[in-house]
Amino acid sequence: MQQFLKSTFVALQNIKANPLHTFLSTLGIIIGVASLVAILTLGDGLEETGRRQISQTTSLQSFRVASKTSKIVNDVRVTVEDAPKITLNNAREIQNQLAQRAVIEFVDSKSIEGSFQDSVMAFYLQGSMEQGLSFIPDSIKVGRFLTEDEVNEGAKKVVLSYGLADRWEENPDMLVGNFVTINNQSFEVIGILAETSQKMPRALIPISVFEDEFDSYPSIIMKVNNIEEIPEIKAEMEAWADSNFEQGREGFSFSSNEFRIEQFTQGILVFKLVMGAITGISVLVGGIGVMNVLLISVTERTKEIGIRKATGAKKKDIVFQFIAESVTISLVGCLCGWLLGIASVSIFIPIVNHFTDFDFEVAVKAGTVILTVAVGLFVGVIFGTYPAWRAAQLTPLDAIRHE
Repeated sequence: MQQFLKSTFVALQNIKANPLHTFLSTLGIIIGVASLVAILTLGDGLEETGRRQISQTTSLQSFRVASKTSKIVNDVRVTVEDAPKITLNNAREIQNQLAQRAVIEFVDSKSIEGSFQDSVMAFYLQGSMEQGLSFIPDSIKVGRFLTEDEVNEGAKKVVLSYGLADRWEENPDMLVGNFVTINNQSFEVIGILAETSQKMPRALIPISVFEDEFDSYPSIIMKVNNIEEIPEIKAEMEAWADSNFEQGREGFSFSSNEFRIEQFTQGILVFKLVMGAITGISVLVGGIGVMNVLLISVTERTKEIGIRKATGAKKKDIVFQFIAESVTISLVGCLCGWLLGIASVSIFIPIVNHFTDFDFEVAVKAGTVILTVAVGLFVGVIFGTYPAWRAAQLTPLDAIRHE
């Protein structure tokens, strides 16, 4: 350790003695590392921003359990006659089991016709639980949503989307308290959803009523509080299926949106690898510069090397000294490059955000710092080995006589 510190001190003294020469020789490393740090930082920032954007447009925390009602045989899709059917009681059981970790929805839908007075409209009818409003990008404009008691008791209540209510009544709000006919059954309108850019006509009724009226296979959808818990919850749902249904887990499909993040992450990784390989050329040039500095140092310190060998220094001592100097010079260059890369990105990001609505952010991860240090060590050892070996090969007599 003492020898390493001494060699490092000697290297720093050489850098101080020839700052311009050392700077120009390590300029390749500085630029290469700065580019590499910028690429990795931008990639990490892009990944974080992408995750946030995907989270806003899709429910990454969602997890779905659905009955397999069909299968592929000889490339032909056929209906499964004995497909397991999830009931509202099953959904309540899972809701209690995962109460602290997820919000549960039990849902199914179909297209249907319904009427208000003499006006007949086609729309999408959805069976829902009391938590259904948490799973759609809508809010209540007038009235209220379904309650737990109404869902359990099978009350003939309905919530209409603004797009459907607007087609039935010039003043959609006036529909609340009136009755509409769906599947020859009379349903009381208890709420109207707020108007959105989506004009899809839709009506929501208790899932218990939907099950009674139609031969359906509702699905359980859950919004998990922590995305990292999805694999664990999936395992629990598979075990639940095994213990509650004859077909077991094979009778259900378990799906989530994790693949979206995985696909995006893979794309960012490819970006980092390709751009990192390109910027690696600058690092290679910088390594050649370090080798040049050390070869000149060997020439300038030939007598010193000869005296050291004459006084008992071994080849490995000389090799260790020059490799230590090489690593020190490389790490100093990498440090300068890292600072330059971070500064460049910090200036670049506000400019990007000024001209776009992307809300891009810088993300500096520990891996970037570790990689910077690793590059310094790699370049120092690889490109310092030949000068160190050349210095160690000098004989004491020839080295001392060198002019």
